[in-house]
Amino acid sequence: MKIALVADLHGNLPALEAVDADIRRRGADEIWCLGDLAGKGPSSAETFDWAMQNCSVILCGNWDEGIGKRYFATNDQFYYAQLGDTRMRQLLELPYEHHAVLSGRHLRLLHGRPIMSRLLSTFDPERELEWLFAPDFNVVGYGDIHHAGLRALHGNRILFSVGSVGNSIRIPLAQYTLLECEKGEQPAPFDLQYVYLPYDVARAVHDAESAENMPHREAYIQEITTGVYGRAPKAGSST
Repeated sequence: MKIALVADLHGNLPALEAVDADIRRRGADEIWCLGDLAGKGPSSAETFDWAMQNCSVILCGNWDEGIGKRYFATNDQFYYAQLGDTRMRQLLELPYEHHAVLSGRHLRLLHGRPIMSRLLSTFDPERELEWLFAPDFNVVGYGDIHHAGLRALHGNRILFSVGSVGNSIRIPLAQYTLLECEKGEQPAPFDLQYVYLPYDVARAVHDAESAENMPHREAYIQEITTGVYGRAPKAGSST
């Protein structure tokens, strides 16, 4: 079976439309979303609705939790008004992780934060990554970091990040991961393919420039056009 793993849609509708078309072209059987449906970009309602309509697994990300719980009431009124009360409630009903047995491997999927106390890279010291595999997982996949990564760890374990659909850092293209596998305990090929897609960035910039009262507009435009993070980091901030 083919499973498209997407994350960090972040209100970027042109990027999401490119990913959606590519997923359908490749004939994925299911789409699993690893969180951050909303926030940052100008089209959070549309990216939220796409996930609800198309994804059989949807996880809660740090932006989803932050918006749903109104952590940033001063800055994020734009997103609250766009999403509306029903979507805001639904954000808080999303699970934080998903477990599956695929091709004989025990898989744990999460967004990153809020389960991670700090955002971890796939290339952080192995000792700092051990807890992600407890008690008995041998594959862990996540989003949040906004770029793709893959690492083999001791003990026949795999750690991977899926990249960002709508707010890619380093490589400013829409990204997702295609997993080909078999359901169940029987050992079988476990194939991860990283997909990088061009999309209509000019339209995404226009959408942002046209959105009244959008917070951190210039930072978002910098990120989608250059792949360079646009906001000064602060303690407890979202990526």
